[in-house]
Amino acid sequence: MTTASDLARLLQPWGPAEVEAEVSGLRNRVWRVRLRGETCIARQNSRNASSLDWELDLLQALDRHGFTVPLPILTASGERRIGGLVVFTFLKGREPGGSRDSQLVGDELRRLHELTRGWPKRPGFSTCRELVTADTGGDADMSLLPPEDATLCRDAWRDIPDTEQSVVHGDPSPTNIRIDGDTIGLLDWDEARIDTPLLDLGALPDAESAGLSEDDFRRAQRASVAWEVAVCWQLESEYARRRLRELRELSEQL
Repeated sequence: MTTASDLARLLQPWGPAEVEAEVSGLRNRVWRVRLRGETCIARQNSRNASSLDWELDLLQALDRHGFTVPLPILTASGERRIGGLVVFTFLKGREPGGSRDSQLVGDELRRLHELTRGWPKRPGFSTCRELVTADTGGDADMSLLPPEDATLCRDAWRDIPDTEQSVVHGDPSPTNIRIDGDTIGLLDWDEARIDTPLLDLGALPDAESAGLSEDDFRRAQRASVAWEVAVCWQLESEYARRRLRELRELSEQL
């Protein structure tokens, strides 16, 4: 267990740091820290080097294209990370609420998908279509699910319309979005990968904000929920089982 004093020591390559609070502790450990007089986010995870560097490369490329995303803060010697420890800039703003905000988020996600068509695959990750037949990829391990529930997820992925693959954020829930005026900030890119954009769009509140027909949105929503079931089954079992009930209901409606 990394304590506040342990973290302050680990952050020494970035300079003197004050650890304010731990703000997450499921897939990654995340802290809010003060560094060089600024509020920042320190994140520690166990992804391998190539997978983590893919994420950091993506964030820096998105910043160059005008996206508001957390950026890695360099150490005093110019490194972006020390092992799995990264310090990110802090994004201010509020969580989305209401139809206008949902539309802005949908517009920004579609801009992301359009920009990143043909982007290289994240090392070690699989698309949902690949997991129709494969067992593992990224955070998903289909062999952990009861066979009937794995089949339900795979049916949802098999049923989505064919779309050109791109980078997907992976978890565009309200807690990972910050709105400041008309600016949309997207947080927590740890689950980003190459996949169908419908997984991001299916996580939005409605077909209008997703820019999809009602039929395509229902299928995208079902596929997105199935992904949450698969990747959270072992780590967040209560949440995964709640989403599984939702998946069953969505499947019955189609």
